[in-house]
Amino acid sequence: MHIRRNGIACQTYMRFELRRTLKLWKQTLLPPIISTSLYFFIFGKLLGQRMGSVSEVSYLEFIIPGLIMMSMLNAAFHAAVFVVFLAKFTKSIEEILVSPMHPFAILLSFMGAGLLRGLLVGGSVWIVSLFFVSVDITHPVWMSVIAVLACSVFAVLGVINGLYAKTFDDTVLVPTFVITPLSYLGGIFYSVSMLPPIWQKVALFNPLVYLIGSFRSAFHGTQDIPVSMVTSVGLMALSLLVLGAVTYRLIDRRAGLAE
Repeated sequence: MHIRRNGIACQTYMRFELRRTLKLWKQTLLPPIISTSLYFFIFGKLLGQRMGSVSEVSYLEFIIPGLIMMSMLNAAFHAAVFVVFLAKFTKSIEEILVSPMHPFAILLSFMGAGLLRGLLVGGSVWIVSLFFVSVDITHPVWMSVIAVLACSVFAVLGVINGLYAKTFDDTVLVPTFVITPLSYLGGIFYSVSMLPPIWQKVALFNPLVYLIGSFRSAFHGTQDIPVSMVTSVGLMALSLLVLGAVTYRLIDRRAGLAE
């Protein structure tokens, strides 16, 4: 593998996707900003005043990390699945397959597109949250690491979905029926410790509980899940390696690409 040549190819592809994301900001950035702003206003400002504090912070401060994480994960997945499916739909994937790009470089390009959009959306939502309440980030480095790993994991999942998607409807099934429900059940609007004991144990089978909980811990310095940030980061890194290896193998075999 020619590292420099493939590095330039990845960089070029991600720059292209970044420009497209910014050019189509009304479709890529504005919708999550509007939807989360409504959450901030309705749940944070109106209902939050009656909720009191949760995990030693105000209710509005409590829900901000979860809403940012949900927006990032959805954006990263949507972007990755869209670029793969669109490349297949327009047949431009054929140009990538006949190019000297290594399968690992193709994977990084697709994943990078999702990662960039996820971080852009997360940053935009965080900026909007500052208009509602000022929040000091306790562990900014850990927060950044968790955000990058979480977006990368869901971007890779989006690539896998895009490889096997046959129609546009197939690209929205996972976000609609998996990511969004698991996000709402992952502790965005409540702490897992508030649940009855039996449901606390059930909730721990939801992987998004750890993503949202660790992100909130980095944000506020509070701990509302029975797993440390270090453990959560380790699990995310391991998941990324496993999913990345699987996706690399799929791309190398041209699974869903050479149809």
